Amino acid sequence: MPITHRQLSIFRAIMLHGNLSRAAEVVASSQPTLSRELARLEQLLGFELFDRLRGRLRPTVRALALMQEVERSFVGLDQIAAHAEALRHLTTGRLRLACLPALAHA
Repeated sequence: MPITHRQLSIFRAIMLHGNLSRAAEVVASSQPTLSRELARLEQLLGFELFDRLRGRLRPTVRALALMQEVERSFVGLDQIAAHAEALRHLTTGRLRLACLPALAHA
């Protein structure tokens, strides 16, 4: 089973906000759901992303390395969304029209 965008979004939210409660708010989900998705992601990856210490999550070295790649992908997605928005408003690019000279004066 491949890694899903949702799992990466959850991982990113946990990394950015430092705990499951705040991450759950950000991704509009429940804390138990995030815990399950995080466990599935760790199972798919074959390694733990966080050390669990007294109810707190501390990113592992592998999580920090993965986060760099996840951030790059999210920047790319943000750029795609911005480009799509610009296309919707036709604020970027060029429109070139061509026609036969005989039709240009018709």
